[in-house]
Amino acid sequence: MASVVSPSEDSSLRLADQLQVLSQVAEALTYRLLELEERLGGHEDRIGGRLEEVADLEAAHGAAMDERLGDTEERLARIETSLRGLERTGMSRHLQAVQPPALQQEPPASLPVAEAFDLGPEEVDPFLDEGEQPFMDELIAG
Repeated sequence: MASVVSPSEDSSLRLADQLQVLSQVAEALTYRLLELEERLGGHEDRIGGRLEEVADLEAAHGAAMDERLGDTEERLARIETSLRGLERTGMSRHLQAVQPPALQQEPPASLPVAEAFDLGPEEVDPFLDEGEQPFMDELIAG
């Protein structure tokens, strides 16, 4: 004999199967959510440790920067004191432009060297005729 399944029983069985599949999906999602929370906690711990390291480094850099700024302020104070001292003595602290040296013109070819450079009569030939000097090799061999 064949058992006859009524349509209401058929839909109840289908509904029960779907509810079981739904509960399995919910269970799998719950386990995944718990795993993600554990991983997130691990990441937060690592990030927290790194943030503490960064904060320590920033504090060290901040102290070094404060020290440098203090040194700079002291130097500026010394410079300002020096500048005030210059103002009291009447010296100008403004920079003055350096005047370029006058360009010398080449003497004309027709003038002798003494006239071109305004040399006096005793300075006509600044190089004395000393004669030829021997080389070092000649001194050693001689």
